Amino acid sequence: MDKVIELVKDRRLTYPQKRHELAAAAENSLPYLQVGRRVQELMDSGVLHDLGEGHAPYRPRYILPDYVKFIRQGSRHLDLPAPRDLYEAVNALLILYRNVPSVTGYPVYLGQIDDVLEGFIDTVSPAEAERLLRMFLVNIDRTLPDAFVHMNIGPRATAVGRLVLKLEGELKKAVPNLSLKFSEETPPEFARLAVTTALDTSKPYFVNHAELRRVFGGDDYGIASCYNSLKIGGGSFTLVRLNLKEAARGARDYDQFMADVLPEVVDAQAELINARIRFIVEEAGFFESSFLAQEGLIDRRKFTAMAGFFGLYEGVQAFSGGRRMGHDKGADEMALAIMGRAHDLVKMHKTAYGKVFGGLLGVHAQSGIDTDVDVTAGVRSRIGDEPALYDQIRLQSALQRHFDTGVNDIYIFEANARDNPDGVLRIVRGAMKNGMRIMALNTSDSELIRITGYLVKRCEVDRYFRGEPVREGTVKLGADSIKNNRTLERRVRAVREGDGQ
Repeated sequence: MDKVIELVKDRRLTYPQKRHELAAAAENSLPYLQVGRRVQELMDSGVLHDLGEGHAPYRPRYILPDYVKFIRQGSRHLDLPAPRDLYEAVNALLILYRNVPSVTGYPVYLGQIDDVLEGFIDTVSPAEAERLLRMFLVNIDRTLPDAFVHMNIGPRATAVGRLVLKLEGELKKAVPNLSLKFSEETPPEFARLAVTTALDTSKPYFVNHAELRRVFGGDDYGIASCYNSLKIGGGSFTLVRLNLKEAARGARDYDQFMADVLPEVVDAQAELINARIRFIVEEAGFFESSFLAQEGLIDRRKFTAMAGFFGLYEGVQAFSGGRRMGHDKGADEMALAIMGRAHDLVKMHKTAYGKVFGGLLGVHAQSGIDTDVDVTAGVRSRIGDEPALYDQIRLQSALQRHFDTGVNDIYIFEANARDNPDGVLRIVRGAMKNGMRIMALNTSDSELIRITGYLVKRCEVDRYFRGEPVREGTVKLGADSIKNNRTLERRVRAVREGDGQ
């Protein structure tokens, strides 16, 4: 009860934030779902973590509705006919967004927006189209104030995609998050516009479309929340993360870790994941009660679950005598061996009810959370200890091949990189050719800060530290992450002529 009273009295929370936190407190007053003794021990010790999904999960963590299908058929539940012009299409989407659940309380996926809206772009004048899309983006920022809300564009250039990039560059808001599916068919001028926008706003992400098409067997995947790659019309039931730094403490040496400890903790991770899935499907009955499922906008078979990993940098240090990923060949080889072994172990486990990846669990590089201290997100190098640019790209490209449900790396450039977008674009192309799956760009003086996978504005962080209420709940997460994880100390890169060749 003390926790509930604290929430009620917290003057830094807005009314919607209090309501969300109170709902979570009510759920967590229930007994935790039943798991084995070893799973509970690993959760108590910090090796496994359910990322606050709740004691009795009643909805999937991440949901990616098929918005193209929605636009084509409308919704009986929402009493919406199929839209006939851009006005009706934008209105319909904004209504549906408010009815898509997730672990955050907001939709984590807003669709491949150019595919969704491009067919309506000629139903209004160019000036009206720009005005409508501006209001659309402003509405999303104001009514879905959560930086895990995520929109996709690309790989082809479209009128909608160009307008989104132009308007994001002008609005400079943290919401929505944005990804560009990037490939050989992305025209140079469109890619250059994306780079220019990214150097101002840290979005869009650049997503290796060829790689992810191969992973998912087609174009029907989306980037949601931070940088999670999931099936459109599906999503992820749950995400349970495994702390490699803490797991390493339970091993006598590297050989025992690889032979005994890692298999044991991955088995426990899979057990916890499937316990959570079964509760969502069998106890909470989410798919039986969801109009998204009844109207064919989601399909249980298109869901997977995510086995997340973080703390690789510290795990390697523990077994290598303090060697540093990106700076030492032996450390890099160990990092690749650990993640290769982890990937193979995860892929020995079936996902309860999910059919993506042949019904096997997905592998995810977990981005860290605000309370993490002295442990590195995903498989990145520690902030402030990043290697030279091309050493980092080579290592991350090799590591990212082990992850099918989301991984990324972040590259901060000097402010004058804005004067050389072609040089930055060459770096992006080079990274993609090396196998990089998802990468983020930013400049050292940007008002928008990419924390791990989401964005916050510096001015909003300052307001939070002054004790003022802030509209976006993710500002608190970002502010605490800046304090605990040295987010602002990432290595800043120069761009030279010929980079990326």
